[in-house]
Amino acid sequence: MLPSYHYSYLVGVIIFWVAWGTCFILGKNYRREIRWGTLIASPMALTSILFVPQYWTPPSLFDLDQNIRVGIEDFLWAAAVGGIAAVVGELFLRERLASIRRSRHKRHYAPFVLLACVFIALDLWHPQKTMNNTIISFAIGAVVLAYVRRNLIPLMLTGSATFTFLYFGLFLWVLALYPEFVKCYYNLPNLIGIYAHGVPIEELLFAATGGSIWSVAYEYFYGYRLEVSGLI
Repeated sequence: MLPSYHYSYLVGVIIFWVAWGTCFILGKNYRREIRWGTLIASPMALTSILFVPQYWTPPSLFDLDQNIRVGIEDFLWAAAVGGIAAVVGELFLRERLASIRRSRHKRHYAPFVLLACVFIALDLWHPQKTMNNTIISFAIGAVVLAYVRRNLIPLMLTGSATFTFLYFGLFLWVLALYPEFVKCYYNLPNLIGIYAHGVPIEELLFAATGGSIWSVAYEYFYGYRLEVSGLI
């Protein structure tokens, strides 16, 4: 049994980075996507300012989350999650699908602009429900993105399901080491109150909706498409 919860968030981050490293090793053909997802996602840690303390207040190095509401672990966690979510769907489908980089499509950012606008509107309306606002915004963005790029729907669904399953497993690993982690650091009265083996349902909904967006973000931005390898 670990003696202190002070480094529990950091340990959780390390667990996610182990998963990131596994994806990087196994996904030799997808390392550009992993790096892209990691670099683009890491600055999103700044949104921690909106989540602390109304969603949670995790322990952090130098007590940064407690003092300025964003810490080193937040950046490391966001980077790891971004890299994993960007490729986990492709890793799962690699035996049946191949990435084809043919003509580049005209870039437009409507799904992501809409996602941001919906989130801002919801968070201004209900600032104490930032996680719920995030989940709803991700879900709406995913629907719009799927409508714009229907050929990415199989990857989106697979990426969402695979990332949620992996996220759930990694969270359970953290809870195995720190059983009271949720009770100690989450704002329980502000949660929906539904748990899956101790994991708040908000975390799984975040993984499902966020995974649906991030699993196809690289392909969407760069105009790539996935086709069944046997039909190419």
